[in-house]
Amino acid sequence: MKTLILLPRPHALVGLVLAAGLVFAPGVGLAQDTDITRDLNSGPPVAIATPPAPEPEPEPTPDAEPAPELETAPAVEPEAESAEAAEPAVPSAPEAAPLTLDERRELPFRVGLPEGGGLYPGRSGPDFDVFSVRLEGRGLVMIYVGSQSQFPIYSGEQRERAGRRSIIVNENGRNLALEHLYRLRDGAELHIWVSAVSDEDRALADAIAHTVEPR
Repeated sequence: MKTLILLPRPHALVGLVLAAGLVFAPGVGLAQDTDITRDLNSGPPVAIATPPAPEPEPEPTPDAEPAPELETAPAVEPEAESAEAAEPAVPSAPEAAPLTLDERRELPFRVGLPEGGGLYPGRSGPDFDVFSVRLEGRGLVMIYVGSQSQFPIYSGEQRERAGRRSIIVNENGRNLALEHLYRLRDGAELHIWVSAVSDEDRALADAIAHTVEPR
């Protein structure tokens, strides 16, 4: 047995209205959809963003031509260098000329020279002078005039005679006076020694050294 629920009149009217709305609701929905579609189509055109066109790939450029090689001069062997390119030789200092007779007379000593021989000036300083006796370019005797000489420079028997000290050396069975020393009046020393090398020259130098004496 079904039970009927009776509603008051105002509520019954509201129920009828809701029922009618449910019946006609689909039609109303379609009409609204159609109106919305019409409104969208009749509106202004909408701009649609399009992706940018791809940039064209750069065309391959032809390979650059290689730079021309510079020609290099062939290496010159040391033997092939010209004489003009060689460094010029430094000229040697000219040999000093022998003292003249007048110049020798100004010296504080005298010396007997062999034929062809000469007395040459050598090193000089504030308180000394050095001379050499030469024959045909060969040194025979050295003469030093000054203070504090290096006497003796040879090892041998030392002898003294007439104010002269000498060093005597025995060479090949003969005695040679290879060195002499005089003391001058002003306190300077006159030192003579043999500088020759060969036996023949040493005998000649020994004889020359005996001729050297103060003036």
